[in-house]
Amino acid sequence: MVRPLYERHIEQVLVTVGLNLAAIALFEGIWGTEPAFIDGPGWMTGTTSILGAAIPNHIFITILVAVLVLASMVLFLKKTRYGMIIRAGVENRSMVTALGIDVRRAFTLVFTIGGAAAGMGGVLASHYFGYVSPMLGGTLLIFAFIVTILGGLGSLAGAAVAALLVGVLQQFANYYWGVGDFVVVILLAVVLLTKPSGLLGRKVTTAA
Repeated sequence: MVRPLYERHIEQVLVTVGLNLAAIALFEGIWGTEPAFIDGPGWMTGTTSILGAAIPNHIFITILVAVLVLASMVLFLKKTRYGMIIRAGVENRSMVTALGIDVRRAFTLVFTIGGAAAGMGGVLASHYFGYVSPMLGGTLLIFAFIVTILGGLGSLAGAAVAALLVGVLQQFANYYWGVGDFVVVILLAVVLLTKPSGLLGRKVTTAA
């Protein structure tokens, strides 16, 4: 279903978001809309004191997994054959195809890796919030879009910097003023107005 849309980016977003909404409706129809509360392992439900602040232990697991996933993605894209094919295919799909390389297979691998990463994120989010529900991914999806736009499309480093920036600003603003989401939206607006390509994204130029 997604393959015919590889070169139609807007339609990709519409189709995948539509499938997400359909899946949510299906899950709610089968299992209901009430969240299912979960308890993690004993150590994860505890806290660790750092400089007088009690930090939930599951936060450390989340940070560790995020760092490992980011490092793995960087190594995969820069050091493996498929990673180089993916990067080249994004830059010039026609040229890579002309060399006899199956770009579709590489992009299918990207879709698979993205799905696995999203699933892992869902597991970590369920421990963070303490429950699972069909709508749990809705808020996370919004912030994923914000982080992607802030960091710059196609920039892993930009996504990492934007994720850290959004997380820190949101928590500080929530703690002191209770307006974390508002601050994130203001940050997004400022970046889009001053640097539309994102913090570390490349400026796209078109030939006259």
